[in-house]
Amino acid sequence: MTYISVNGGYELGAVAEKVVQWCVDHFEIDPDRIDVSIQRKYKDCWGTCDETSNGRYKIVVVARQSIRDFVATVVHEMVHVKQWETGRWRGDGEREAERLQYKLTDKLWREDVL
Repeated sequence: MTYISVNGGYELGAVAEKVVQWCVDHFEIDPDRIDVSIQRKYKDCWGTCDETSNGRYKIVVVARQSIRDFVATVVHEMVHVKQWETGRWRGDGEREAERLQYKLTDKLWREDVL
């Protein structure tokens, strides 16, 4: 079972947790742990995902964006988790993540996940 922890963002934390769990189920993956940190600003991007040496994933998402963009950013980073878990991606994996981020975000809303 995947362990998800969310740090920061308060009301957005519940949103991020639902999105991460939906992605885990949708992609049929079961990583050991996903840590999501919600920040006011972060470097020069909206989100990042890193695989740690112990097989865990650390996702950072910027809170200061529209709710749809926030969800799409979490989805984008979860596509990277899927890529690492399955070992399948092309190049740096960005094309797939960009192609799916809003498509899956809209699917989340249609399925009344949020």
